[in-house]
Amino acid sequence: MNFFNHTTAWLKGELFEAYFIASFGVLTILGGILFWKSGSTPNSKALLLPLVFTGLIYAAIGISMIISNQKRLTIYKQNYQRDETTFIQSEKKRVEAFQYGYTISKVVASVCFPLTLLLFWLSKNPNLQGLGIGLALFALSGLVVDYFSQERADIYYQKILEELNQ
Repeated sequence: MNFFNHTTAWLKGELFEAYFIASFGVLTILGGILFWKSGSTPNSKALLLPLVFTGLIYAAIGISMIISNQKRLTIYKQNYQRDETTFIQSEKKRVEAFQYGYTISKVVASVCFPLTLLLFWLSKNPNLQGLGIGLALFALSGLVVDYFSQERADIYYQKILEELNQ
């Protein structure tokens, strides 16, 4: 199996993740609208903005990932065929450059969860508690997505290093 097959597998994994993220975003938006429209309590009405906002963020992230990774599929093949070594070195730099994002998502989640607890302990305001639910959902879904993304990135990075050491 040549190195480009590993690149293709990584990109297909990124595309699957992107479709999953975009779908999650759309479903979260729909959930917020349904809570607002069908709910009869202040707590259900208060979920509209937090869920719509969280859903919009994830839908935007997913759609941007879909667009960028689909472009990469064609560009990467041309770049790999032109010069394999340069392509692999550029992939190494690119993968190293986005590793900090995984740390950031863990820090954001570490801040969102305590904020959620504080909002629930210190307030009985439905809007603030809805915000807490939105923060918790945002943090948890980010951790789940990055859990699998980081695993794929680590595997791909190991394949890059193996290829460069040959």
